[in-house]
Amino acid sequence: MSGQLEKNDFRHTYRLIAVLVLFVVGAAFARWWAVPETFGQFGRYRGAAVASARTETVPRYVGEETCADCHEDQVELHDKDAHARVPCETCHGPGKEHAEAEGEAPIARPEGKGACLVCHQRLAARPGSFPQIEWREHYKFVGVADESVECTRCHDPHEPLYMDRDLRTARLHPMIHRCRDCHQGREDESLERPENHPPIFECSYCHGPIVEDFAGRTHASVRCTSCHIFFREDESTGRIIRDADPRFCLLCHRAADFRSDDAPPGIEWPAHREEMGTFPEDADKRCIDCHRENIHASEVSQ
Repeated sequence: MSGQLEKNDFRHTYRLIAVLVLFVVGAAFARWWAVPETFGQFGRYRGAAVASARTETVPRYVGEETCADCHEDQVELHDKDAHARVPCETCHGPGKEHAEAEGEAPIARPEGKGACLVCHQRLAARPGSFPQIEWREHYKFVGVADESVECTRCHDPHEPLYMDRDLRTARLHPMIHRCRDCHQGREDESLERPENHPPIFECSYCHGPIVEDFAGRTHASVRCTSCHIFFREDESTGRIIRDADPRFCLLCHRAADFRSDDAPPGIEWPAHREEMGTFPEDADKRCIDCHRENIHASEVSQ
């Protein structure tokens, strides 16, 4: 009886050993089949990785200069726009294949609000000087009733608004800091200015009469920097531009089917200018030539 038990005990041992052997053989085969031959040639890396990468088709960037070969007009406009420092391929993706195929190969065409909101969605981590919005609030402010309307209906990136002067030649201006940009929700802190704190400026510090007058104008709800566009230069200065191009006013005042009833007054352009002007010199009139008083009094707007 005891001999039979001992024999059975060894049988279980043989089975266990057989299972372990099969597992080891299977693992060795799996490693041989799955692990590349050159794995470990250079430490923990596959020796043929670089050679393989060179044979793969990877989207590559080519730079704005290459884009200008076919899109010279758009690039020239882009250099004068608020997005002048944003390369074409930031929005359109790598363009090497598109350029080499002379436009026959597809390239990304951003659609929807998401492409714009990647940079312009309001975030607490972004400085207040950076253009950012809550798009529903923005649509309500400018009277857009149809929420499916895309940003590019008003802000065409390929037909940007010309500035009075080129961005790089506009005059330097002190950086405008607002306490609430950094101290929102921290009212219990001391208001005493600490040592080495950056300079704080409000428009009213230097332009008191203009700000006071503006509070009684029809555009009082519009921030100064919405029209006097401010571009950050460094930690303490930026470049500020007064934009008098009619298309700038038309961002809010162009008549469009997606505007709500309580939108800012809208006009048909350039029909409006043709209706108002009958002399040759009227052909180049800007909105502010007739409507300056809606924004600033002439005697304080210089």
